[in-house]
Amino acid sequence: MTTKKVLGAIVVHHRSYETIEKVLSDLVHEGVAPENIVVVDNSDQDDSEDRLRTLLPGSTRLLSVANHGYGAAVNAGVRELQAHATYDLLLVATHEVEIADGSVGALVDAVRSAPNIGAAGPTLISRVDGADKVWSTGGRFTRWARVPRHHDHRADVHAVQQSGSPTRREWLDGAFVLYRAQLLSELRVNEVFFMYVEEVDLHLRIARAGFEVVWVPEARVRQSSNGTPMLYFGRNLALLHRLNGESRRLVLLPFVALRMALPLVVRRRSLRPVIDVVKGIVRGLTERMTR
Repeated sequence: MTTKKVLGAIVVHHRSYETIEKVLSDLVHEGVAPENIVVVDNSDQDDSEDRLRTLLPGSTRLLSVANHGYGAAVNAGVRELQAHATYDLLLVATHEVEIADGSVGALVDAVRSAPNIGAAGPTLISRVDGADKVWSTGGRFTRWARVPRHHDHRADVHAVQQSGSPTRREWLDGAFVLYRAQLLSELRVNEVFFMYVEEVDLHLRIARAGFEVVWVPEARVRQSSNGTPMLYFGRNLALLHRLNGESRRLVLLPFVALRMALPLVVRRRSLRPVIDVVKGIVRGLTERMTR
């Protein structure tokens, strides 16, 4: 008989041995039992399993997979956890997050507060130019080109509300998201994406299934991000539009992508960002799509 449990956690790890121990410590401190955590390692390094074994609590599961991206790692983690128990909620975290006290509980309370809430995420905070700034309070889309953008990106941390009801968003950053387990299991992350945007696609599909994704002001998590390489930005945006019935927006992609690439061209004094983003768009427009 399958054991019924409330909360499991999937931690996606890629060559971040100096941070993973803190992530697991924070999760346990927040009430996630070690045996309900799986670290999915896609480092593709010969010694990664041995190195991680010395850092993980004894009962934490470790699953090594080929590096086919964030989505493939999340899906593998879901399968691994659900092979041993049935969960109500599944938390997905990346390998570098630092969790403020009470944040997991705040997300759990938010999802439980209404049957139509399918996913919940915190305020994400990053270090920018030596100062703490908001990375995301959930996501939106630009009006015409439907490009994903973060709410409150680079806002002062203290300028963003820290309490209040869960707020509906169009998508959430995938660094730290709590899901209804059944939704994550049934919809799965689309593995056609690589290097970001896969969570945007998933959250659009969650909304089409009749559920909301919400930002929870009381929850705060620190994370780091190097952004999206231009090739993958162009490719993923084209795929996102094709998969989500936005083909008419594709004509705007070259203009949007070039606008994103030009600051990099100036800073690096190289046309490589433009070349990469054009290559990415072509790939995204011509690749075979899968769900």
